[in-house]
Amino acid sequence: MTSQSAVPSPQRPAIVGHRGASAHAPENTLLAFRRAIEDGAQLLECDVHLSADGEVVVMHDETIDRTAAADSPLRTGAIGELTRAELDTVLLEEGEKVPSLAELLEMTTVPVFIEVKVAGAGEAVAALLADLPAGSPAKASTVISFHAEALEAIRRGSPDTSVSYLVGQVVEESIATARALGADGIGPAIDGLSLAAARAVHEAGLRLNPWTVNRPEQLSVALACGADSITTDDPAWVQRELDVAS
Repeated sequence: MTSQSAVPSPQRPAIVGHRGASAHAPENTLLAFRRAIEDGAQLLECDVHLSADGEVVVMHDETIDRTAAADSPLRTGAIGELTRAELDTVLLEEGEKVPSLAELLEMTTVPVFIEVKVAGAGEAVAALLADLPAGSPAKASTVISFHAEALEAIRRGSPDTSVSYLVGQVVEESIATARALGADGIGPAIDGLSLAAARAVHEAGLRLNPWTVNRPEQLSVALACGADSITTDDPAWVQRELDVAS
């Protein structure tokens, strides 16, 4: 992998819909993912856990408690202790259901940043990605995680799948870990990102994938740092801002 400059890239950064267009639709639902694509996202971002019976479930939290709707038949419980059948009874806002990763990979027309929230889910995610047909848009997805062991499982089970290492802040150790994993990128929190950190990432030959960019000052930092992608709750807003800047 060739080294890249730390100055802002002349290429427009890819817009990533964080949990879909979660500023406008219930997060991590098929509705939010469709809205993100309609709003100009070139990639989606989702979070995944394992159900009690080993299904890969799309949800950010370890429990359903925060996102279950008030009229949901089931309103509390840990994902890891609920079966897929039990999760099918959960209602989210706007009547949405808890999607499986398989459902998202089947419906998407763009690649997905798949955040593995629990290290043990890595193997199951790798199996799903390895089984995707060559022509599927989801085949170009990237697995992201704070858990190096989850990314190691992806590299073993689906070696052609790109991985990106998530960090709160870029330090020498995190860059070394990303390179040891064979990662294509590193994803730092936008509020901890600096020009020096961006330079170090690009000089290591890694793509810079900051999260989560929802305010003008955060977008300015991402662009100044030459971010390769911009993860946001509001893809339409970033699209408009990039149009103005170009």
